[in-house]
Amino acid sequence: MNMENTTSISRVMTRKPATVSPKDHLETVQDIFEKFGFHHVPVVEDEKLVGIVSYTDYLRVIQEVYGSRDEEMRNQHLLQTILVKQVMTAHPVCLSPSDTVEDALRIFKTNHFHAIPVIENDGRLMGILSTHDLIKVLERLLAPEIDFASE
Repeated sequence: MNMENTTSISRVMTRKPATVSPKDHLETVQDIFEKFGFHHVPVVEDEKLVGIVSYTDYLRVIQEVYGSRDEEMRNQHLLQTILVKQVMTAHPVCLSPSDTVEDALRIFKTNHFHAIPVIENDGRLMGILSTHDLIKVLERLLAPEIDFASE
C-alpha cells in the first residue's frame, strides 16, 4: 500500500461508528464500550454530530457518582438516570473526509486526542478516525506483506 501524508481521511477512517443520542442514558454508552471495545462514541441528533463521549468522560462520571467501579456495579440503575448530554463534550474538534492524514496527525499531536469525528460540511457524521486507525495505516506501510485485513 503506497500511503502518503496527503492520503484523505475518508480512506482510513472507521465508517458508520456506533452512535448515541443526547437523550440516551449513560448506560447505553457503557454498553457500547463493553460490547465493541470502543473508547469514543459520537453523539448524533437529527443525523448531525453534536458531541462525543470518551471513555475518560465516562470514567470521570463513574468516579464522581460512584467513587469506584465496584460501587458502580452495585448501583447500575443510576447509569439509567444520567443523560449523554450531561457527559458529552459538545462541539468537538472534527475532520472532513477530504482532510489528510497529515492534518489528522497534527490535531492528534496538538490536542492529545485519541479519536476525531469526521463530518461533512453540513454536520452529518461520516465516520471517526482513531489512533488505532492510524496504527493500522502504519502497519500496512511498514509490513505490507502481512495480511492485516484478516485480523
